[in-house]
Amino acid sequence: MNHYYSLHFGIFFLVFNQVKCTGYLEVSFKSDFNLKSVLNVSSLNTNSSNSRLVPFLVSPNKTEKLSRIPIDFNETVIITVFVINQDRLDIDNATITATFTPRRGILSPLTVMYPFTGIKINIGCDTQYYGDQCNVFCCSETASRVGKECNSLGQLGCPVDKKGLDCKQPISKKWCKCKNKGSCISSFGKNLHERIQCSCPVGFTGIQCEKEVPSVEMMSVYGVDPKKFEIGTAKMLYESVVDNEMVEVTRPHSSHLLHNLKINDA
Repeated sequence: MNHYYSLHFGIFFLVFNQVKCTGYLEVSFKSDFNLKSVLNVSSLNTNSSNSRLVPFLVSPNKTEKLSRIPIDFNETVIITVFVINQDRLDIDNATITATFTPRRGILSPLTVMYPFTGIKINIGCDTQYYGDQCNVFCCSETASRVGKECNSLGQLGCPVDKKGLDCKQPISKKWCKCKNKGSCISSFGKNLHERIQCSCPVGFTGIQCEKEVPSVEMMSVYGVDPKKFEIGTAKMLYESVVDNEMVEVTRPHSSHLLHNLKINDA
């Protein structure tokens, strides 16, 4: 093995390695109302003492972003939004809940309900961490020393559209069959064998980007004061199921998500 190959082989283990999950949750909100709310982030299989409560305010037509909330990728995540103060006097409170398996690239709900017009749920990886569970480490600084970079898969590779140990050869689209507008990228394995793989756009996964990433669904429950309850209140709630302003990928959907809306009038 010549010096060039041994150098690459030696840095591989510094660049690409499986480590403990290291990522976070971000949730953003938009509404037409002034809202005083609390976000509760918990896990399905752990006790309530591990829950994280994040109070926040929302102003009309402004985005409120709650950033870098730690999560455990090995647990099912439950997020609950308690809206405890709002502009409408006929609705006492609102509780909106979503349960999902945390994975990088998770998609926000296609539709949202009162009092929100947009909700974005994002799973992000810490710097230099990649993979669905943010458990792949790739050191960009080390990779750049040998003319490589960490690709979107967290593997040692060449810049987009390039391949070869010197990263000077162009990649032909004939070498990969990526679907849904996926792009071809170069990756080097542990034996320095180069592979041409698919880098998938938001909303798709799989070897050829052939699988759609499922969207999160949300359940909304409302407390309505019987003394203030009117037919117009119920009509407003059912008509408030709208397209999510903050959704990452637009897909066909129908009003069947109305089954996720409940009213408690007791």
